[in-house]
Amino acid sequence: MAIEVPLKKLRYYWPVYLLIAVPLLLVLVFSYHPIVNGMWHMFYRWDGDTVEEFVGFQNIVKMWNDSSLWWSFWVVTIFVVANVVKMILPIVVAVVLHHVISDRFGYLYRILFVIPMIIPGMVGILIWKYFYEPNSGILNNLLRLLGFISPTDTVQWLSDVNLVIPSLVFMGFPWVGAFGVLIYLAGLQGISEDVYEAADIDGAGPLTVFFKIELPLIMTQVRINLILMIIGTVQSWENIYLFLGVDGGPGGIATVPGLMIFREAFSRGLFGYGCAIGFVIFAVTLVLTLINNRFVRVRK
Repeated sequence: MAIEVPLKKLRYYWPVYLLIAVPLLLVLVFSYHPIVNGMWHMFYRWDGDTVEEFVGFQNIVKMWNDSSLWWSFWVVTIFVVANVVKMILPIVVAVVLHHVISDRFGYLYRILFVIPMIIPGMVGILIWKYFYEPNSGILNNLLRLLGFISPTDTVQWLSDVNLVIPSLVFMGFPWVGAFGVLIYLAGLQGISEDVYEAADIDGAGPLTVFFKIELPLIMTQVRINLILMIIGTVQSWENIYLFLGVDGGPGGIATVPGLMIFREAFSRGLFGYGCAIGFVIFAVTLVLTLINNRFVRVRK
């Protein structure tokens, strides 16, 4: 509980306020200053160094007429919808782990899910890129083994315009991320045993318990993960850059807004235009977060 400190006693509490002021100052300098600086330069023709010319709303008009930017937001929408679907399996896995009778096996399963978190994300992306390699990749070898393609045929997963986006969506299968599983499992473990006993007495089956008790009581965790997923997906571009390069694949088919910022700013030197795109990403992320908070209900 917060305690109101009278002004005359403030001198006795100055070390506490100093401890608060130091991290606050660092956040303002290294987090908020770049944001304000980017919003300022979205109205400039800026090369990130010395060239700086005020152009008003020219960058905004350019965005409005940039068909590739509109396409990038359509692509990221596909990824957001796909990631919403991918959230289902971690919930199911968490429920299964929660109902494992043996504590020893439950602990073992948690360890098995946590171990992949030790592997750097960059390594995971590069491994999946190898999976999609047309000549010696695991996926094509598996298709040859099962007889879906001949030994001499190859599937160009990252070169065929019709397969690039599905390949990116499929990446990470079976999509059971340790972070999501552990978050949901923590919420499930907070449910009192009395609730389960009452449901058992009422004759509730497993599906009824899940949809009427467990899922509503972990909606706080679901909402948090949904917000983090939306923010991460809208802002993410590194995996596409590593898979397909700065152009976003053949014809820019998999270009997302974050990759456009990198391409416009660091490849073409249009930092002002990149800042303008960044502001749009910020606005879109904020709107999606507000919509999530408005419509994803949490029962108290």
